[in-house]
Amino acid sequence: MQETSDVIIIGGGAAGLAAALYAARFKLQTKIIAKEFGGTGNIAHLVDNWIGDPGVTGWDLMQKFIKHVESYQVPMITGEVTAVTKTETGFAVRLSDETIHEGRTVLFTNGMIHKKLGVPGEEQYQGKGVHYCYTCDGPLYKNKVLAIMGGSDSAALGSLFLAEYASKLYTIYRRDHMTAEPISVEKVSQHPKIELVPKSTIAEIIGDGKKVSQLKLDTGKTIDLDGLFIEIGHLPLNELAVKLGVKVDSHGFIDVTKKQETNMPGVYAAGDITNATELKQFITSASEGSIAAQSIYNYLQGTAQ
Repeated sequence: MQETSDVIIIGGGAAGLAAALYAARFKLQTKIIAKEFGGTGNIAHLVDNWIGDPGVTGWDLMQKFIKHVESYQVPMITGEVTAVTKTETGFAVRLSDETIHEGRTVLFTNGMIHKKLGVPGEEQYQGKGVHYCYTCDGPLYKNKVLAIMGGSDSAALGSLFLAEYASKLYTIYRRDHMTAEPISVEKVSQHPKIELVPKSTIAEIIGDGKKVSQLKLDTGKTIDLDGLFIEIGHLPLNELAVKLGVKVDSHGFIDVTKKQETNMPGVYAAGDITNATELKQFITSASEGSIAAQSIYNYLQGTAQ
């Protein structure tokens, strides 16, 4: 029979790996389980805002995270978690191969996925001109022609951010008006570099096989450009947590305290899956994972007999 861990971390991105590192340093018996270690970091082109290591690729940064965690001999289990249930002593985490891991606490760090357009060329040019994080990749396109798809608050803020770098920016949205806050809409509409493209959506993303060069809209219009940012929302991967009884907000993100606590004792969450911050970045995820590890340590100290 497997020994019960102090904490089982579900998810292997920046939040999960940082939590595993800190948990190990707190001398907690820790396991981290993920389908793929590195998470979305593995497909990030350049992470130019990771302090102290400008220009590092997402892959290289995640490999550094992984190597650091491995140096503490933390069991890193590659697998898909299918269920998390409450037990008398903690929680049982079931994997798709039917193995079960027991933990006194559990930490959800399994992130979110960006909503995609689902149009021809999107998958082919992901990371080759098609991006989902304007703060991560926008600065790579100084004096280039860009477009952003979306009409929400995030898309409006993204428009203003990208316009600081682009020579020209097309802001494309489905409705006849943006749904962002009025002050943001006003700033976007008055920005000299931004051209609004309402009542439109992208029908096809076109390139030369190596990078994006053109968009075809459903109106028949075409736009020549160097990069596209898709900002049409996110889907937190919350199914496991919700089935356990964890509370989420109106957008599906796990509701947490400043200590990364959920509404259930012994259950914590960190990173993109939470509503801890709107700034979804590796540095904020790593911070939240570290805070969660400390909170778990304090919780277990308080429950120790």
